[in-house]
Amino acid sequence: MSLSSSFTDFSLAELFQLIDQGRKSGCLSVCTLPDIYAPGSKSHYYYIWFKQGRIVATANRLNGGGLASKIVQRGWLNQPDLQQLHTVASTTPLGLNLKTQEMLSAEQLNLLFASQLQQVRELFEIQKGVFKFDSKATVPWKEMTGLSLRAIEVALMALRVLKNWGVMADALPDADSGIQSITQTKPNLRLNAFEWQVWEFANGSVSINAIASQLNQATVKVQQAAFRLMLAGLLEEVTVITSTPDLDDYPLDFSWLNSSIVESKKHPAPETQQVDAAFLQNLVGFLRSKT
Repeated sequence: MSLSSSFTDFSLAELFQLIDQGRKSGCLSVCTLPDIYAPGSKSHYYYIWFKQGRIVATANRLNGGGLASKIVQRGWLNQPDLQQLHTVASTTPLGLNLKTQEMLSAEQLNLLFASQLQQVRELFEIQKGVFKFDSKATVPWKEMTGLSLRAIEVALMALRVLKNWGVMADALPDADSGIQSITQTKPNLRLNAFEWQVWEFANGSVSINAIASQLNQATVKVQQAAFRLMLAGLLEEVTVITSTPDLDDYPLDFSWLNSSIVESKKHPAPETQQVDAAFLQNLVGFLRSKT
């Protein structure tokens, strides 16, 4: 598969959905466009590698030195040792090789992979840029930690802390529409407390405006949560064809929700300036649970 376009026609979230659902492999190259109103603004390039719909590595260069640079900057290993390892093992993920030789720990690999995915999170803020997906790209062993994560999982994490929804405003479901579940089983994706609450209303008979009123949240917040659930393939937008019920009598069964609802009450959402730290903390915890 070869695909190229701009973010005005195709959002990064939608692209990740396509890659995840199609279990695509290859390299996604992203070029940000300079801001004509900002003196000295330049284009920047980023590269994301996928294997069967999972992100396996990211970098802002193609010389194969991105991951090694992160390791050296943290003082975990020196450049000569890494260079020698590159020569000895060129068809094994660098991070996995270092862990096998007990030169890096599993926790250190989690932190390295989380820092790679932080670059991806930042790309979701891009309003102007172009991209190209090359399914024939070679595997970047030197940039790989040996860890991977589904593209849709990364997209959901990034969208939860997205500051500027302008590029995807037209993709949000209409406030007068309803949401309908398209799966008969409980989602196996890691959803947050608010997404579970929105999911509870996914029977097609309650409008997003009404859901927002019941949850005492801004309508746009419900629209954004519904969009994330739609992106994950769990919901679809539908026309509300039945009269809206009295939401005061609309029962919600929270008994099966995970403990994150309780935790979310104990720990309020971080301020905007703490978003990046929250993303990394959540991501490292998620990766730790997978290992």
